[in-house]
Amino acid sequence: MAYQSLRLEYLQIPPVSRAYTTACVLTTAAVQLELITPFQLYFNPELIFKHFQIWRLITNFLFFGPVGFNFLFNMIFLYPLLICF
Repeated sequence: MAYQSLRLEYLQIPPVSRAYTTACVLTTAAVQLELITPFQLYFNPELIFKHFQIWRLITNFLFFGPVGFNFLFNMIFLYPLLICF
């Protein structure tokens, strides 16, 4: 029952906001599961322009740190901002 209401709430989010929120959660989960490290995500102009690691232009906006209250509050405060997209 709770799963259905959570699923419906998720599907009511606009597509761009839903994609960004999902990418943030997946990126943070990948770091928590140690599939990737935060050092592979941070913005470094030298690595971007000299080594063509273009993903660093986007991934630095997707990682909010380890899962905890800080991550939860970032997602809660981000939700009203994204609802208009």
